[in-house]
Amino acid sequence: MTTRQEACDLVLARFADEPGAISECRLDPRGQYWVIHANSYEYVVNGRWDRCLVGVGAYLVNIATGRLTATPSYETWEQSIRDLYDLDDAAGGHYVLRPSYEPGDKRAIVHLHQRLSCSLVEARWLLNEPNRDWLTGNGRTLRNARDSLAKHGLETQVVVQDDPRQAVLLPSPFHFLEDLLKLLRERALVRTGPEQPQSDPP
Repeated sequence: MTTRQEACDLVLARFADEPGAISECRLDPRGQYWVIHANSYEYVVNGRWDRCLVGVGAYLVNIATGRLTATPSYETWEQSIRDLYDLDDAAGGHYVLRPSYEPGDKRAIVHLHQRLSCSLVEARWLLNEPNRDWLTGNGRTLRNARDSLAKHGLETQVVVQDDPRQAVLLPSPFHFLEDLLKLLRERALVRTGPEQPQSDPP
């Protein structure tokens, strides 16, 4: 187990060019990480803004393993720690976004065709196994994608599985629904093998 002092020492050891100082150290809500805010000694102790170091938002130290993660300043530490929770919870698995519709559901095929602006053949293919692994990435990004797609009228789910198979990587973070829909249309072009032509459903 990593003590508060040990966690702070790990963080301070990163300040190689000039002395650092801890401004705050507390447990996260799950009690699994030390959340530490630190900066240069001159900034923390003497309030010198010209000596403020930028780029890191906070430091997260896993209590059980001592693993230290520096969070980027463009994210809150709550967002970053959510990603660490997801990594721990996945236990080596992969987060995958999949459709909630059943394979061969004709209404869903037409609906998907309309919402994605893809062909009916591509929509049918996207609902068939093993083509249902649409996107992969970190859990937080995929949950945001799921919520964005739900607002667009598409029901999906985020699962953890050993192999992401042919799922397309969704970069983190994504900002626009159109980028998400474009990736899904690209997913429709990924083929796991030759497929016989099929007529469009009525």
